[in-house]
Amino acid sequence: MAHPYKIYYNAKREAWITPHPLDYKKRIQRKTKEALLEALEPLVLDKPGRKLTMSDIYPDWLEYKIQITDSPNTIDKHEQHWHKYFEGTPLFLKPIGDITVEDLMIWGNSLVKKHDLTSNKWQTIKTIPKGIFQYAYMKQYISDNIFDNLRITVKFRQPKKKISNSQIFTNDEYEAIINDLWTSFEKKKSKNYLAVLLNFMLGLRVGELTALQWSDICGDYIYVHQEITLLQNTELLNKPNFLHQFENGSIKTLPNQENQKYQYVLVNHTKTHAERYVPLVPEAQKIIETLRALSPDHRPNDFLFEQNGKNLTIRGVNSVLEYACKHIGIEPKRSHAVRRTVASRLSAVQYSPDGIRDILGHQDLATTMKYLYDPQTSAEQLEKMQRALHV
Repeated sequence: MAHPYKIYYNAKREAWITPHPLDYKKRIQRKTKEALLEALEPLVLDKPGRKLTMSDIYPDWLEYKIQITDSPNTIDKHEQHWHKYFEGTPLFLKPIGDITVEDLMIWGNSLVKKHDLTSNKWQTIKTIPKGIFQYAYMKQYISDNIFDNLRITVKFRQPKKKISNSQIFTNDEYEAIINDLWTSFEKKKSKNYLAVLLNFMLGLRVGELTALQWSDICGDYIYVHQEITLLQNTELLNKPNFLHQFENGSIKTLPNQENQKYQYVLVNHTKTHAERYVPLVPEAQKIIETLRALSPDHRPNDFLFEQNGKNLTIRGVNSVLEYACKHIGIEPKRSHAVRRTVASRLSAVQYSPDGIRDILGHQDLATTMKYLYDPQTSAEQLEKMQRALHV
């Protein structure tokens, strides 16, 4: 197949230029004509794109993903996985049209063994090569998408469930930290302490907690429908798709973040893109009334935990927890331990697993089951064993 477009020299750029043979909206340019012809060679064969490698296709695939996703952090995670697992590896430097099912089998199984991957981790990182193959097939670089024929036959690493007292606040820790948080609030009158106290009654993701607004309080329930997230790759903010989301308000940058390396942004959905209503128990109602007293002139769209023009951040929540853990003399536990604690305490009083799943906002009950630990102390467990095994 001949190249369908004109090759010309641009004196201003001091480069030879031609439209991309597979996408006329793009340009290919090189310093010499010979270099340009060399770059065109794999694109103008009888099977266009056959000699492109996955490394060649990856930037275009990522750009395509940016156009169809509303999560900058998803793109950021793809780039992290690309650099860690795939960039520069032999399979990704081989022409995609020459890759066989055997190549994929050897590569996939070797990768799982080398990195001792769990099944969940493999499912996450294989998104990139699977997506590249789908993209190459869509662009007709390959006539057959063989990636779905890949089978992992080696054993995945089985994740071990960690011991309860490292993952949740046990019964004695729970009582101690609740009391300590109230004491700290009474001394400092900071909403940050009330935020953590409230989440011990709700079990929200920390981004959902920090994104709560006064309009989300609906009688005896709280409406969970958005989250604040930390965007590490701020260059993504300039991509057309994300710029559009900023323009239409589906993503908003939080104020007062000048000269910050990372940016906190508000997105109009939760992690699972599902909204939910979480019941407000009397203790949660008490905390909200305390918040009302601190913000008597609040407006519906004000954040619950905003103070002095700044909203509570994910780091702020974890700082409060670390401070409180130090006070009560236990190892530091972070925001996700609060979420697991709520789930575990509900399970301990026979709250249904499906009900816990609804509160946590999980799509899959299997995910919820991983959050359930025994909140009893060692002494409580021993006492129950003695009663159960007493003759």
